[in-house]
Amino acid sequence: MSNIPKAANTIPERFTPENTTILMVDYSVGFANIFRSHTFNDNNRGAVSLAKTALGFNTGFVFNLGAGQKPYPDLVKAVGDHPIIYRGGEYNALDNPKVAEAVKKTGATHLAIAGISTEGCVLYTALGALRQGYTVAIVEDATAGETLEAHNYAMQRMIQAGIIPTTVISFATELQNDWASQKTAKAYFDMIADAEPGLKLGIDAEHANAAKEGAAPA
Repeated sequence: MSNIPKAANTIPERFTPENTTILMVDYSVGFANIFRSHTFNDNNRGAVSLAKTALGFNTGFVFNLGAGQKPYPDLVKAVGDHPIIYRGGEYNALDNPKVAEAVKKTGATHLAIAGISTEGCVLYTALGALRQGYTVAIVEDATAGETLEAHNYAMQRMIQAGIIPTTVISFATELQNDWASQKTAKAYFDMIADAEPGLKLGIDAEHANAAKEGAAPA
């Protein structure tokens, strides 16, 4: 057995609140009835949940729109007074100096990207980030394309390039890392309660059982 060579470690460093910036792209009401890979309700819920994750975990957070776009109202409410950057017509948001500088200032090595459209600005921003040396994740259930086919092929292209697919709750769980970590537990479980009430009920039941054994978070 000692003669078998060890496989290269291809598992990237974990996404943490300290090393991560969430980059949200082009959640514009003008696109709400155009993109069909996901329902608007699902995309809106995913976007709001991801924004709450950014703010609750105090990750880096850069929210940007193209020129003339109007953001989802629920997303505006969720981000509060967090700045929204309006760029020009760049499909790769990182080609815009204001967006690139905002991301750079966060000091992040890892970017979690989501938005619309999957096959447009999200794809080219994610590939651009990869070329710049970032570890990149794409938050699929907060992202939408014009058609399911367009969304799926864009996802395949990103995955083949080395971009990591994830979902909002899975990504937040990676950031949380330990359900008993009190620093971010409230933000984590509040986000789940808003996004997936049924899941939160199940978690509460598990916590109640664990409390009987002295293992649940305080």
